[in-house]
Amino acid sequence: MFKRRTVVMGLALLGTILIAGAGVAGCHRPPGCCFGGCHGKEFPNHVLEKMDSEIESLQLTEAQQETYREIRAKVEGQLVEMGQERKALFQEVKTEMDKDAPDLNVLADLMKSHTKRFPERVAFFVDRFMDFYQVLDPEQKGKVVAHFKGKFKRLEAFRALVAE
Repeated sequence: MFKRRTVVMGLALLGTILIAGAGVAGCHRPPGCCFGGCHGKEFPNHVLEKMDSEIESLQLTEAQQETYREIRAKVEGQLVEMGQERKALFQEVKTEMDKDAPDLNVLADLMKSHTKRFPERVAFFVDRFMDFYQVLDPEQKGKVVAHFKGKFKRLEAFRALVAE
């Protein structure tokens, strides 16, 4: 009986570490300032400010700015919804973990149900980006592509560093 309880508690502790770590995986900045740790009420503002600063360099026309404002509002709504869902998930996980004998099956089901919407969400953000990209002129599109190429080169450099 003691051995079984020790194993269950060990698994519960491991599960807690994995769940807590899932929020900060891959973040190399202090908590609260990147996608890994900034999921509080300021997260939507952080993302939108980043978007605004990147868009500023494109010098949009008035028509493009209107399209951007519409897309930005949709993105903001999705980010707020994601934050609310993440907060609710954390509360459910906390409720289960506060039990004397947390059920890892329940925790696993919670995590699986939460991740089911990831493909849909990724598609939403990619589609909104492409909606915006379509209204850009060739010079602006060139700036966007150059920006992505720069990010990709940094990613390649990081992957090479990690692979060593």
